[in-house]
Amino acid sequence: MNNLNEKTLCKLLKKLNTLNTVKEIAKETNSGLLKLIKPVAVWICILNFETNKIEYKKFDYQTESQIVKNKVKEISNVTVDLLTDNFEQEEALDYINSASKNDIILEPIIYGNNLLGYLGLLGEDESFNEKNVNTVQIVSENISSKLEIIYLNKENAQKEKYRVEFLAGISHEFKTPLNSIIGFSDMLKSKCVDMKNFKYIDNISKSSRFLLSLIQDILDLSRAQTKPLELNYQTFRPKEVIEDIILGFEEFKKEKDVEISYTLTDIELNADLKRFKQLIYNLTSNAIKFNKNHGKVTIVTYLNENNEYVFEIKDTGDGISKKDCGKIFGFFTQVSSNQLKRQQGSGVGLALCKKIVEAHGGGISFKSRLNSGSSFWFTLPINA
Repeated sequence: MNNLNEKTLCKLLKKLNTLNTVKEIAKETNSGLLKLIKPVAVWICILNFETNKIEYKKFDYQTESQIVKNKVKEISNVTVDLLTDNFEQEEALDYINSASKNDIILEPIIYGNNLLGYLGLLGEDESFNEKNVNTVQIVSENISSKLEIIYLNKENAQKEKYRVEFLAGISHEFKTPLNSIIGFSDMLKSKCVDMKNFKYIDNISKSSRFLLSLIQDILDLSRAQTKPLELNYQTFRPKEVIEDIILGFEEFKKEKDVEISYTLTDIELNADLKRFKQLIYNLTSNAIKFNKNHGKVTIVTYLNENNEYVFEIKDTGDGISKKDCGKIFGFFTQVSSNQLKRQQGSGVGLALCKKIVEAHGGGISFKSRLNSGSSFWFTLPINA
């Protein structure tokens, strides 16, 4: 192969590596080989191994004579039959290998030890195969590698879809009995006069609500990993929302003797109210949950120099070690085994917060020192 052909081959391989669909790969392969080795005809046939049907087939010609077309059609009909009519793979490979000679090159495309298709080329002279088969093999191997990536991505996307559907199904199954447990335990609390029994029933109610919120968080985050979060924008005053959420933590903060102080700017914000509540709830819950007994939580909101809304929450808890900082927003990751011995935690809340903030076009970050507390903050555009 001369230097010009080597450059053309490298250019073709680089181009193939940038493509992400079977159709694009087939088109680029045919046009590239026409320029590279100038066959009379080139064609590509790719099988969908899940449906056992031809996913894509494309023919291109340098010379569109009827004789050439008839010869290509005859060869391709045999190979298509071998690929789709449940013949043994060895039979198809035997035919491809035996037919690839003289003025014909047939090169198999293999994916995961399965015959996924082939490349076909027809030349003008009897030495066409001998001169060009190695080049076609290189292109075929590159196609195989690229198709493997494409199909693995498809498989992963399909698995993720099934996972989300499964989580959606079980979350519905969990929600029905949990709502009953919460409803009946609240009824019992309202009629209970014995403080010891009241405490037990109250614990049932709180644990059930925690589990219900966890199920919803898992479902929301799973959906957000396959497609963007759907946002329903409306205008509201975040100061009022935050004050209501802090009030809802009254009993929780009393249990740990945690003091909450806050300074909130009173503005209007255009965002998804439900998601905003999830943000504030998860961050406030973590600040209390992972705080020390008799600790403090400080919340501040303001507008920054870019006229963005900023929410910042600081705690006096255990903090986060440097080695754990990189996984703080990961799905189902937690950062402290010591904390886990003391607290309930799923590793879902912060990952969901990141998804919510980014869906709004904002940013979220934190800083922390081990045994010295943590500070989390997020920014949101005032107007979407």
